[in-house]
Amino acid sequence: MKVLDSSFLIDLINGKKETKEILNLPNLFTTQINMYEIIRGFYLRKISSNKFLQIMELFESIRVLPLNDQGILKSAEISAKLIENGKIIDDADCLTAGIALSHNIKTIVTKNKKHFSRIKDIKVQTY
Repeated sequence: MKVLDSSFLIDLINGKKETKEILNLPNLFTTQINMYEIIRGFYLRKISSNKFLQIMELFESIRVLPLNDQGILKSAEISAKLIENGKIIDDADCLTAGIALSHNIKTIVTKNKKHFSRIKDIKVQTY
């Protein structure tokens, strides 16, 4: 099982070839945090309604994990440990990792290796 981070989803939407192989793997997920980041970006870019529908179809084809109480607790724990160690990362990355770990998913597919590699128990897969 793997969680697809926003960087992967953006590259997928932009048609990057290297994303196609990964998309054919079983048990792929993303999170509500990544969904939020993608949709926010498209609102900022004022995309067409057709493109917006295409993006929503993508989220219907990949299981989106919710931010629930367990995810919040795990995310807060991750963030606190990183702050204590002087290795602060974006809240969205802590939330993505926390949601993944709360669902027993330890691999995140991303180009943001620098941030996610700081998180204990997370394996980073780049492409």
